[in-house]
Parts: sequence; C-alpha cells; structure tokens
Amino acid sequence: SNHNTTMLLKRGFRLLKIASVVLTAQLCMSLAPAITKSLHSKHISSRQISTCNRWQPLKSAATDEVTSHAEEKDDATSSKVDHIPGSRGDGYIVTKTYDVPIEGFPSLSDVFEPSDQERLQLEVMNVTLPAALMMLDPEKYPTQSRARKAIRQRAICICRNSDSQFDELGKVIARAYPGDIIGYQQRGGSDYYSVQGTPYRLPAFDVPVIFEDDHVAIVNKPAGIVAYRAEGNRGGGSRGGHGRDTLISALPAVLKPSNIPITDENYPMKRPQPVHRLDRPTSGLVVVAKTKLATVYLSQQFEFRKAQKTYMAILNGSPQQPSCDNETTEDGWHLIDHDLEDKSAVTKWKVLQTVKSLHGNNGVLTLVELKPKTGRYHQLRRHMAWVCKAPIVGDATYDEDNMRLRKRGLFLCSNEITIEHPYYNTPSGREEWSQLKKDTLNLGEGCLLEEDEESGIVSLRVRIDLPKKFASFLMHEDARANKFLNETE
Repeated sequence: SNHNTTMLLKRGFRLLKIASVVLTAQLCMSLAPAITKSLHSKHISSRQISTCNRWQPLKSAATDEVTSHAEEKDDATSSKVDHIPGSRGDGYIVTKTYDVPIEGFPSLSDVFEPSDQERLQLEVMNVTLPAALMMLDPEKYPTQSRARKAIRQRAICICRNSDSQFDELGKVIARAYPGDIIGYQQRGGSDYYSVQGTPYRLPAFDVPVIFEDDHVAIVNKPAGIVAYRAEGNRGGGSRGGHGRDTLISALPAVLKPSNIPITDENYPMKRPQPVHRLDRPTSGLVVVAKTKLATVYLSQQFEFRKAQKTYMAILNGSPQQPSCDNETTEDGWHLIDHDLEDKSAVTKWKVLQTVKSLHGNNGVLTLVELKPKTGRYHQLRRHMAWVCKAPIVGDATYDEDNMRLRKRGLFLCSNEITIEHPYYNTPSGREEWSQLKKDTLNLGEGCLLEEDEESGIVSLRVRIDLPKKFASFLMHEDARANKFLNETE
C-alpha cells in the first residue's frame, strides 16, 4: 500500500508541472497583442531597439563630467556650439569639436589652388574631410597629410545632426557640409593628450617629476618598477608581462602635454618617451622626451655617450684595485676598463664612506660613487662584482652567497644626470635662451640650466637626494657591528 501511495504522489506532481507550463504559455499568448500594440504606438522597431541599447549607455555621467570640465578649463577646447553630442563609444571620448559654418568655406580659394580644387572637387558648400580640418584648425592640420593621418588613426568622427551623437567615423573620402560637427576623439584615460579631467588609471606607485618643460622631463623612477612593458605585450595578463605597472604607462598620468607649435619637423609625441632605461631594481633619474626632435636629440646623446650619469651604490665589502684593470687618479677616482661580451666597458668609481657590518664581506660595507662611460648590460653591477670583488648590496644576480643583505632591495641609485637641452641648443631655442639674459638659470632644488662659456652649449643638470634607506642601512649596520664588538671586548 505504501508503494501505491508513492506512485500516486509522483503522478500528481507531474500533472501539476504540466498544468503550470500550459498556464504560462496561455498567459504569454494573451499578453503578446498588448505588447505589440504598445511598441507600434511608439514607432520603435526591433532594429531601433538594438540601436538604442548600443549607443545610449555611451553618454555616461563620467563623459558629461569630463566634457563640462574641459569647457570650463579651456574654451578653445570646445566648439562654438552650445551642445556637444555624445561620444562615439568603444571607450572613446570626444575632447574637441569643430562647427562647419552655415555659409560654408568662402575662403576656399585662399587655401587651395584652382588645380587642387578641381582635383579634389572642392566647393564652398561641399569639401572633403581633410580639407575641412585644414581650414577649421590650420595650426593642428597645416597639410593634407597631417589631416589624413589623424583620420586614419580613427581620431576624427562626424555628427550630421547636432541633436544626435557622433555616429559616423571619419574617412579620408568623407565630405563635410554646412551644419556638420567634426569631433576629435581620444580613448578615455589612455592617451597622453586627453583633456584634463579625463579619468586615467593612475599608477599604483609614485613617480616624482624632478624637472619638466615642453620638450623634456626628468622623473625619479622607484625601485622595483620596469621602464617598458615586456616585448610583444601591451596589457599583461595571461600572456605575462608587466601590464600597466611600468614607468612608460605611468608617465601620461604625471606629465603635462607639450604645447609647442606643430610643424612637419617637430610635434608632440603621442606618449612621453623615455630615451634610456634603468634596471628594475635600480631607482633614480630617467630622461623623458616629449617632442619628436627631443626624442632624436636626446637618444643621440645617450648613444654617443654625451650624457653624463652618476650613480651611488653600497658595496658588500671593500672594493679591490687590481692594477691590470684599474687606474687611480690623484683625486681618488679609479678607472675600470674591462670588456663585457667583447665590447668596451669603462667605469669610474670613488670611495665615499666605509662602515662596519656583521654580515658584510670582511666585516665592512662601502658607499661608492660610480660614473659609467659606456652603457653595457648590467655594467656597474658586473664591474663591482667581477673586477672589484665587492658586489652591490642586494644584488641577487651577482651576489648569490650573501642572503642576509637582500631584505631591502638593491642599493643602486642614479642620483645625478647632465644632458644638453634638446631645445635651447637649436636656432629658435638660442633666441629664447638669449632673452633670459642669464648664463645660469636655477630652476629649483637640484635643477640647473647653465651655458658653457667656451662651447656655448646649454646643459641641464639634475641631482636628487639618495633614498632614505641608504643612510638608515649604513647607520644600522655600523651601530650593530660596534655594539657587538664592544660586548665581545
């Protein structure tokens, strides 16, 4: 009897499920006409619904806030129209707009020759998109090649109706008509020239800016940060690499855009570009170029060893001075001329301080000043470890035996650098420098612009204090060693 009761209950539950499914289907069929009638009353088709779902979220509150902030910061950044249509999407933000005049372009003949007008089929009320950009912003787009380049980089979009959004991506063959709004768009938070207020993904580390102008900047790279992303990787993630935790990714968030006039020969870089690099565990000064000519000029200085770099390091032990590889001068400087990978490698070094240490080689640590004359791979670290037999404290690669001194990282810092200024040594820059009427210009703590009396070259010299861990580490090791020696006596 219990078995029969169980079977009856199972059949009852099945009938209830079937009934619920049937009732749900009947309810949907009864409501379908009402839903269809409602949609038709609003004249919205299924295709229009998908279009609304695609574009409506693009004009977010963040975008409105950025646009309004840009208008308050600089009226020149926005157009003459009061209403700026929403952004295109895909993470882009329109940062600058141009209003095509209602009367067209009456000055067309002042910009283009008759032969060009005929070839490009240019009319007062109907011009190509590159031609419109040249006439609306001649400073930014002085030539057709410059305008076409911006279009091909997906930086130009068009709004055909002032009440709608920028739903048309600019093309070189596109035409511009009176009443159109042309927009300059940038990927929000990832471009060097995004308007102030555009949300960057700020770096998780601090990058102090020691010196900056429109042409060059010098920043203080923290230890543990790589200068560039891993090769072939732009975002890190599952493919490895360093993602955004790199110096080059942090520079757009800490440096200001260059405001130099744009010419065919010189223009601001899309991103500020470091012209040399430091090892990941090394901290200190890195030179960054902000314009095309500065990139070339500064890169040549490092390639031909014109840039003068100074490092500070704490060595594990007392550095040796083998006569075959080391020369000593009267002022205490030693010269190492020891090839690395069959390439010339030259380093000058000088002892500044020696302290006692319980864990250092031979019971001492040595603070030295280093001046590399060449730039070989790990040159300073290998010269100190292989030639002087005193590796840099914290060097896990060339000081494998001593594990006790690795807790606070590598004690190597680039604390001073001198370069030839990339602008003040050009003809136009010389005129501006002469207007300063000074042979030396003090730009604040640690920064100095000065002109050499003999050569007339204007140099930029920057110096920073050593990280606090240098002084505290030396004092702590010396105090512990002295305390231990006093107790044993």
